[in-house]
Formats: sequence, structure tokens, C-alpha cells
Amino acid sequence: MKKIFFLTAAAIFFAMTLRPAFAEVQKVTIDDAIKIALEQNLELQAKRKDYEIYSQEVKIANALKNPQFQSNFLLGKVNTGNSSQFGIALPLEIAKRGVRKKAAEAKLTSVENEIRLAEHNVKINVMEEYFNVLYMKSLLKIAKDRAEIFKEMSEIAHSKPANSLNYKIDILQSDIKHKKSLVQLNAAKANLLRAQFDLNRAMDVEDDIILYDTLEKSLFGDVSILDIELPPYETIEAIAFKYSYSIKIVDSDIEKLSRDIKVQKHKVIPDVTIASGYAYQTAKQTGKEALPGAFIGVFADIPVLYTYRPEVKKAAFIYEKAKMDKKSYENKLKLALKTNYNDFIYTKENMEYYKDILDYSKEILKMSTERYRNGETPLLGLMWNENAYQETMHEYLDMMNTYYSAYLSLMHNMGHDFILDDDII
Repeated sequence: MKKIFFLTAAAIFFAMTLRPAFAEVQKVTIDDAIKIALEQNLELQAKRKDYEIYSQEVKIANALKNPQFQSNFLLGKVNTGNSSQFGIALPLEIAKRGVRKKAAEAKLTSVENEIRLAEHNVKINVMEEYFNVLYMKSLLKIAKDRAEIFKEMSEIAHSKPANSLNYKIDILQSDIKHKKSLVQLNAAKANLLRAQFDLNRAMDVEDDIILYDTLEKSLFGDVSILDIELPPYETIEAIAFKYSYSIKIVDSDIEKLSRDIKVQKHKVIPDVTIASGYAYQTAKQTGKEALPGAFIGVFADIPVLYTYRPEVKKAAFIYEKAKMDKKSYENKLKLALKTNYNDFIYTKENMEYYKDILDYSKEILKMSTERYRNGETPLLGLMWNENAYQETMHEYLDMMNTYYSAYLSLMHNMGHDFILDDDII
């Protein structure tokens, strides 16, 4: 009886504590998916902590040295004629805190731009995975349509007279095609689910109960994410060089490196320590009466044995290298932008051609199906036209994929989203 009780209690406990994965499917637009990701993306939230961390680095760089307590109490016969003393010593950095703080502030600016770049990359990643879900939904639609087409072929083959030409062959071939289409349909379903998981991974939201999905059913028909109008190339290049977070990061890093040179140069300036306090001799020490007094001391570092020249030269070399790297990056950026822009323009034009080709191919398949039904064409002719139609469908999808990938690559290389922030243009 006890065993049954414990088993029942355990079953109730696990039923209450274990939650089903993705209990709710929530369909969102691409703009909503981006908004949710920017607000709730866990990796992005962690990245934003860098700003708080480096804000403290600025305070650390501007820190003052703590004062020191010093004492000198004499014991034994040596105290005769000599005073004991205690007081405070204050180390002072000369012309160092200011340049060190400015270097830390330049790094903080760089970190801020790194956060903006991370947000930009999250946008692109979510947009890419959102499109991939639509792409897989489109492949699933093709697979469903194809399964229906081969099912219809099989039904037509089975409906023909048993003594008709190639009756048995037509039945076997159509059944094989139909069953293969069902295998492809299951594979398309699995690929769609994987793409949906990838979208949720890109959004990286803590709540694992919701499975976010695209609002659109496929890429066929009117899909707003494909309605992209680009400004002239000159405008795109100007936006990239003015607003690119990557370039801003490089500029901030170069600024920090220039500040680092000053930090190293200022190490040569001697630091000083000022000390003062109370000094005294007791009556026992003087043999007469107690003698109160004070002391003042000044100490200075003298950079004679080491003058910090290697640090200064190293900082200068790093600074010059960073400027050369920036020029190289800008040259490559122009070529990448031109490549992405041309890919986008020509692929967009080809998509329009494929729309007409797809309509023609669909009409041919419809006519061929009717001719096979009426016994005017063999099954192989219908299958050939069906394969041609499928190839056209996949080529059209691949063209859309190339088109959108070119846009995302352009946006990535620009380092700024001029569609979501179109007030810039």
C-alpha cells in the first residue's frame, strides 16, 4: 500500500513540476520578432552589462591614491637627541589621471558602439531565420502540392482500363512517385520545425513555453518582407561610412590608442609624495623638558634608470597599425557593398522573370494533366512536365533566397539598418 502511495505522489509531483516544451505557438510579424529579440534576447542583455562594467573602469582610471600612515618611534639610547614622529603621507600622481581617464572614456564609447553593433547583428540574425522559416514553409507547400499531384496521377492511372497501353507500368510508376512525395513531405515538415527552432534560438528569449512562428504562410503571394526598395549606391555607401557601428568602433579604438600614447608618455613625469605630521622628544630624551614639534617631507620618483621609452614606442606602433587596418577595412568595405548591391539589383530583376516563367510552367502542367487524363499523352510526358514545374518552383525560391541574402549581406556590411531606421535617408 505504501509503495502505491509513493508512486502516486511521485507521479503527481512530476506532473506539476515538469512543463511541456513549447505549449503555445505565437505567430508574429518580422518587426514584432525583432522587437521581442531586442528587448528580451539573453545574450544581448549580457552584452549591455559591458557598458556598466566599463563605466566603472572610467571611475577606476580617475581614482586618487589613498593616503598612508607613517610612524617613526625610536627606542633605546638612539632616542637621546632624536625625535619620534608620526603623520600622514599623500602620494600624488602628476599629469596622469586626466589622460588615463580620457583613455577609459574612449574605451567606453567603443563598448557602447559594440552594443549597438550587437543589436544590429541580432536584427539581421532574426531577419535571416524568419526568412528561413518562410522558405521552409514554401518548400513544405511545394511538397504538399507535389504529393497531391502524384496522388492525382496515381488515381488517373488506376482509373484507366486494364487493357490500356502501359497500364501496369503507369500504376507502378505513379505509386512510386506518390510514395516518394510523401517521404519528401515528411522531410519538409522536419526541416520546417528545425527552422522554427532556429528562429527562436536567434531571438533567445528566456520563456521556453512559447514557440514563435512567422505570421505569413509562405513566400508565395504578397509577402511584405520582399518589398525592398534600395536608394542609389552612393547613398548606401555614404550611410555605411557615416553610421556603420563597425567603423565607429574602430574610430573609438583609434582614439583610445592615441590616448594610450599620452598615458605612456606621462609616466616619465615624476610622481610626488607629500608627508607631514607630529614630531616630539620627551623629557626623558632631552633630560630637561619635553619638546613638541612637527615634520614635513617631500618624496619624488626619478625616472632615470627606466624612462618608459619602450612603452611609448609600442603604443605608437599599435596606433599606427590601427589606422592602417582602418584604411584596409574601408577599401574592402566599398568592394563588399558594391558586390552586395549588384547581387541585389540583378537578382530582383531575375525574380520578375521567374514569376512569368512559373505561371507558364504551371499552365503547361495543368494542360498536360488533362491530356493524360484524356489519354492524349503518356504518363512519362506528364512526369516530365511535372519535374520541369518543380524545378521552376525551386529555382524561383532559390532566387528569392539569393535576393534576400544579398539584402542582409548589404545591411550587415553597411553596419546599419536603413530599412528599420529609414528616417536616416
